[in-house]
Amino acid sequence: MEQSNLGLAAYQRVVESIKHEIRTGSLAPGERLPGNRAVAEQYDVALGTAQKALRALQDQGWLTSTPSVGVFVSNEVPSEEDGVDVPKVLAALKSELAELAKRVEDLERRS
Repeated sequence: MEQSNLGLAAYQRVVESIKHEIRTGSLAPGERLPGNRAVAEQYDVALGTAQKALRALQDQGWLTSTPSVGVFVSNEVPSEEDGVDVPKVLAALKSELAELAKRVEDLERRS
């Protein structure tokens, strides 16, 4: 793991590590990633953390997912110069907010 990734949340470290592998060619466009459990083991994180990282990379355009087939490196990965894709970022934030709202609701029901 890169030194610059220290201090990031676990899922962000996984995101940055996979981006680094794509940038350096360790992961090629169109290449299939291992399953979620294998990713979790590879980066020594919980399964949910690995899933969150892969979802974030999909939202950012680095990965694509084909149901019942797998997760693949996008054929057109975003470059750092592309800037921020505001609609994708907003969609990702909306998704995370909905997930957090559901968790809060679940916690409130338990109380």
